[in-house]
Amino acid sequence: MELLNKTEAEILNTVTPIAKNMIEAWSKDDYESFISYFHENSLSQEDFETQRSWVQYLGTYTLDKLVEVHKNPDNLVTIWKIKFANREEPGIGLYRFIEENNQIKSKGCIYIK
Repeated sequence: MELLNKTEAEILNTVTPIAKNMIEAWSKDDYESFISYFHENSLSQEDFETQRSWVQYLGTYTLDKLVEVHKNPDNLVTIWKIKFANREEPGIGLYRFIEENNQIKSKGCIYIK
């Protein structure tokens, strides 16, 4: 996996725009944009809408600071602090990336409140 051979700065230049697109789409309730970088559109619209129920309490989500880049043999995980519009305490966002046909795709993400 070529992505795993890059420096942390190169990795962040590649995956940060994807993570930002996903979190902005999440906050705007834009399913199509949210899954546009997903591997095989692995999240149904129904699951997306169910999981977004926290947005009404926390407000919009924003990427804050990178906590960690973790390399696995076949994927890459980035861990971010997440800011919430309606809560002072941050959350955590985990994004897992894979390389597929020379493209970087999200294998999934989770927001921990």
